[in-house]
Parts: sequence; C-alpha cells; structure tokens
Amino acid sequence: MDNNSFKKQFSLALKAGQNRDYSKATTILEKLAACGVAEGFPSKESEAHPEVYLYLARSLHAQGLPDRAMANFRSYLGLVPEDPAGWFFYGRSCLAAGDSERAIRALRKSISLNPDSVDARALLGSACLRAKRPSLARSVFEEALSLAPDDERLNQGYRNALFVEAVRLLRKGEADLARQMFTYLINNDIDGVLPRVYLAHCLRDLGYYAEAIGQYEAAGEFSPDDPTLQWYIVAALFESGNAEAAYPLIESLGGFPGSDEPTGKDISLRIVRNHVDRGEWAPAARAGRLHIKKWGSDPLIHALMGEAQRNLGNFDGALNHFRKAVSLDKENPSARYGVLMLFAEQGAWTDLKAELPGAARAGCDPQFIAYYQALCDANLDENPETVLPGLQKLVLEQGPLPELISALARVYFRLSLPELAIGWYRKVLDGDPGNEEAFLGLIACCEELDSIDDLLESQRAYLETWPDNSAIRREHADALASAGKWADAADQLELVASHEPSAESSRAIALYRRRAGQYGKAAIIYRNLLRARPDDRALLSCLLWCLDRMGETANAFTLAHQANQAFAPDVESLLIEGRLQAKKGDAKGALEVFRIVVDKWPKDPRGWDEVASMYRILGVPEMETLHAEKARNIRLKDGRRGSSRK
Repeated sequence: MDNNSFKKQFSLALKAGQNRDYSKATTILEKLAACGVAEGFPSKESEAHPEVYLYLARSLHAQGLPDRAMANFRSYLGLVPEDPAGWFFYGRSCLAAGDSERAIRALRKSISLNPDSVDARALLGSACLRAKRPSLARSVFEEALSLAPDDERLNQGYRNALFVEAVRLLRKGEADLARQMFTYLINNDIDGVLPRVYLAHCLRDLGYYAEAIGQYEAAGEFSPDDPTLQWYIVAALFESGNAEAAYPLIESLGGFPGSDEPTGKDISLRIVRNHVDRGEWAPAARAGRLHIKKWGSDPLIHALMGEAQRNLGNFDGALNHFRKAVSLDKENPSARYGVLMLFAEQGAWTDLKAELPGAARAGCDPQFIAYYQALCDANLDENPETVLPGLQKLVLEQGPLPELISALARVYFRLSLPELAIGWYRKVLDGDPGNEEAFLGLIACCEELDSIDDLLESQRAYLETWPDNSAIRREHADALASAGKWADAADQLELVASHEPSAESSRAIALYRRRAGQYGKAAIIYRNLLRARPDDRALLSCLLWCLDRMGETANAFTLAHQANQAFAPDVESLLIEGRLQAKKGDAKGALEVFRIVVDKWPKDPRGWDEVASMYRILGVPEMETLHAEKARNIRLKDGRRGSSRK
C-alpha cells in the first residue's frame, strides 16, 4: 500500500472514530494491520505506521472489548516501546479487563516515560485502589495533586484512598492517625454514616467519649432509623463511667433483655449481636474488634466474630475465632458447629473428618455428625458403592439438603452414572444457582454424556458467575471449536490469552479466526507471531492464505517473494509464491518460479503440474502436454514403488 492510499484509509478510520462509529474504524484499521502497514510492508522503503495498532486497540476498547484491545496494545508497544501514551492506554484496558496488577505496571512505565502526566497518575491511583493497595494509591494521588492541585478528579481519588487507608490503620490499632484522616475527610466533603462512625470509634479508642458520642449523634442524622447507632452511644456512656445517663436511652430503645442494669460489656456485646442478627457482617466485625479490645476475650464474642468473618468470606479469620471460642470453653459445642460449617463450605473434607470425633465428644448433635460424616465419605476416596446406601438414607431422613444431594450426585458420578448424577446437580442449582461445586459437577456430567449443547450452556452459565476461571474458559473454547463455533471459540480463548499470553494460544486463536472467515483478525495474529519467528514457514503460509482470502493477493505475493529471498526456500514456499504470482495475473513470472521448482525438485510432480498449467494459460499446448505427461509419469513411478514396497 502506497503512502497516499494509507493516508486516505487512515483518515477514514480516524473520522469514523470521531463519529463514534468504532465498528467501521476497527474494520479499516484491522485491514491496514493485516496488510503489514504498521511494520512498513511491502518494502524497506515503505514508511512504518505502528500507530495503526494503537488506534485499533483504542477502537476495540471503546467497543467494550478491553481483552482484544490488550493484544493490539502489546503489538504496538512491541514496535514503539518508549511511547508513554501506548503504556497509558494499555494500562487503561488492563484495568477495564480486571487485571489491576498488570495495569499498575503499565501505568508506572507510562509515568517513567512522561513524569508530568496527571492522567496516568490518576489512573494509577485508581488501579492501586482496585488492587487493594490504599497506601500506594494515596502516595500516587498526592504526587498527582502536586502537579494539579485543583483537579477534582484527583482530589476525589485521594480522599477515597485516604478513607480506605484510615480504616486499615484503625484496624491495626493506630487510632490517632486514623482519627486525623477521618477528620480531614469529613471536613473535605467525605461525610456520612461510615466516616462519622469510624471517627467515633477512633475517639472512643483514645478515651474521648464525649467527642465520640457527638460523632455517633452526627452519624444518626444521616440514618435516623438505625437503632445500632443509639446503642453505640449507650456503650460510650458506659465506658465513660456515666451509666446513669445511659439508662434512659436504653429504656427508649426498648430496654435490655434479661437485665435492668446491664454493664458496659453487656451493651457492647448487644451491639455485636444486633449487627449479626441483621446480617450486617462488616459492622459486626468492627464492633467485635472494639469489644475484644475493650473487654477482652470470651467464647461468645469469638463465636460471633467467627460467624461475621465466615459471612465476609474470611476463612482464616473465622477459623481462628471459632478455634479461640472452643479453647475458652471446651465443653460448649456451639463454636464447634462453626468449625464444621467452615470446613464443609471450603470443601476441606480431610480437615472436617478429623474434626468430627472431637465434635461428637463435645456433645454436638449426632444427626449433624452423621450428616458431615456422609459428606466426608462422599467427597473423599471412600468406596462409592459403600457410601451410596448411607447417603440415600440420609437424604430420605433429612430431606434434599443442597450439600447432601450434591454429595449424592458426586457419588453417582464416581459410579460412572452421570445420567443419574446430572439430575441431582440440576436440583442443587435450582435452589442455589451460586453453588460452584454443583456447577462443576454439571459440566463434568455433560462432558461424560457427550451432550454438546448442554455442555456449552452449562459452561456459559458457569462463566457468567465465575468469569476468572481460565481453565473452564479454555475448556469452553475447546467445546465451541468442537461444535464448529469458531468465532465464539476465538472470543473465549482471547479472554484467557489477554491475561495469560502465549504463542500456543495465539496460534489457536488465529486458527479459529481463520476457520470463522475472519481473515483480517487471523492475519494480524500471524504477523505478530512471525515477528518472533520470522523463519517459521507454517506461520507464513497461514498469513499468505489469509491475505489471499482477503483479496490482498498482490500483497501476499510480495511477502512470499521477500521471504524466499530472505530465507532458503523449500518446495512448498516456492509453489505458494508461484501460485500467488499466477493468481495476480503474471503467468510468465509464475512460470519462472515453477521452473526453479522442477530444476531443484525434479521428482516432485507438483512442479511439473504447475508448469503445465502456466503453459495452458500462455497458450502453448504442446509444452502443456509435455509437462503434464512428466507429472503423470512421476506419479505412476511412485505408485509402482509403493506397490513393490507392499
């Protein structure tokens, strides 16, 4: 493509992008990239235009395809590694695709190349927050604000980072520093229930009870119907030694169950219970930490904290609290139920099985022990034929509990009865669509039953809920390919490859794109692969085929000719060059190439066939006949040799 043609096409792409017609822009830019314009193809004198990849990637990002954009940004940065804008936009797509750590690396690179970029620093701060690195986020926003102190976006990002860091500092016991941060935030428009409650907690921790009560009251103005805030005031009054002032407030809250004169510890525990009863797990954990710090450990508070942490998904924290509760009261079975539930939820069947004898000795309900024993047997390497009768009996006695029927399905599957297992897995999912174990079991059953439609649907539904499971996504891509859904298979594998790039994945994606008739997309991938392995004849052949199918036969021929000059040609590469030259209308030139083939590989009949076909095109029938006869004789001779070998 000459420079004028490029400018015209590139201008059309830019105009389409400006008009938000990103699909049109992508189509134009993909063709330019496929034809090698970014690298300066077709000749050494041609000007390279790597910006094609940059704008293609940005167009894909604008269409909500950050994963595909990432691959094209990598292509651009491979050609222009010192462009800060390229690293910035790459980082933006990484962040949109959920890859915060990769985004942080890309944005740091962008800033190192352009230290004055406020935009890059703002996005880096957001990436750090997304990666749960608030201290780093705060320092990034502080640096950015030194460059643009009036930028409201930066100020908001800074305040968000400061809030998260202040919460962490309070949890670590650094109440005074956290107090300063929360005060700053409230004075700078980050106000509401949470900032006020956290500030009040800091003040209570520091012994400033009157000030803490004032902050709890301020929080109540934002949420006047929340009784828990009033109980916090009661707790602060007790801690300050002013119990007399607390009693009227307790009466207004309906009194304290079981006692006319509760202690400060009772009030604190009541607050934790209130949060747990209402399913407010994070506030329950915060209140529980305050209680333990003020009043010390006891079995009940650790059991409540274990339940809060379990529901927050903090397995280790929950287990520590339940274990602590057990150690403080070995005769009380309550906390042991929490330990059993935790291990069952985590699928830690070996640990659960080891826990059962102690739970039985502590007086846990025999039905629960039998229930968990059955789950362990079903999920460990016990003989499924032995396990099945007891499990069926439990299902009849206790009903179709999700864990039980999931275990039953697993036993049927282990007995090579997927046709029975699949119904039970579906029953689990009907009642609990978020049950990952049942979903994986359903997928396994569909695979065993060779039910491709059901398999594709179950994998698709699974990935909607657990999109980060790259192993299942790869399997989904394989299943789509097996069903001939090539474009969908490429899309799925591309999602994996954007975060786990590899040459193997790129080859597979290119193959799927090619089979889907998406020759431009495939050609771009083959070009990128060839950049790393320029002498790979198989990759080159695939690229040439794609270019030809795109209608770029002349470009394909030029590339084939250049490759045969740069690397020692083999018979396949010369045949391809000759065929492309003939297809673009140069039969005489193609004849010269095919003559080289018959000179170097006289025993290969394909060269003689091609020479004959060129003479037919050129209107020389006697030469056509001569060379066609030569090809037939070679094949006959090869056939006789094959027969004699038999």
